[in-house]
Amino acid sequence: MRALFLLMVLANLAFIAYAHIAREGAGVESQIRLLQIAPEKIRPLRAPEPPPAPRPRAPGKASAPAARAALSSPAACLEWGIFAGPAVARAEAELAGLGLPPGQVGRTVTDAGGYWVYMPPQKSRADAERKIGELKALGVSEFFLVQEPAQWRNAISLGIFRSEEAAQGFLAALKERGVRSAIAARRENFLKQVAFHVREPDEATVARVTALQQAFPGSEVRAGPCPATVAARG
Repeated sequence: MRALFLLMVLANLAFIAYAHIAREGAGVESQIRLLQIAPEKIRPLRAPEPPPAPRPRAPGKASAPAARAALSSPAACLEWGIFAGPAVARAEAELAGLGLPPGQVGRTVTDAGGYWVYMPPQKSRADAERKIGELKALGVSEFFLVQEPAQWRNAISLGIFRSEEAAQGFLAALKERGVRSAIAARRENFLKQVAFHVREPDEATVARVTALQQAFPGSEVRAGPCPATVAARG
């Protein structure tokens, strides 16, 4: 029920953002903001399978830990991700600015694949810097110059996405801005991906994290049960 509550809050926030964008017009800037907080990107995580019912015990033989486990339920988390490269530190700093208790915020690290919007490796660092200058001139401020591994050196990462649909939508928005050489493709495990989790957030915290998401193209906010293993932030 707590995860469902978070999902409803996120959906309402997404609807408000959508209506606000529709009033302002359908320019390129609005399309990019809509992509970042599209309602279809907010979805519940798959809840864990319920444990099998315990076998009946004789009166007075049930242990206290077993009784507490039977009464407990999975904690609800708000997940914000995924990030790679310098975006990890930036997102972590933004979360720290919310002033949440350290124990409420954690993160998971994974090598799982996804979809990548990027500019192919340039011949030299100087060529890559020229491409970066062109991106800045077009108003693109979120990018990451890849240095490792060697086969991707001097490629320019523009965003990492969980689905091909989201990657293609972001690529289309970039092309409308004038970015011509970017492509979208399946990416494999060459960059660590980080997702942040906020445990049991209230409605105000959900709204603040959703607002932060708009400054990170390609990131998503979704609600669901907290992962079994979450590393403490810091």
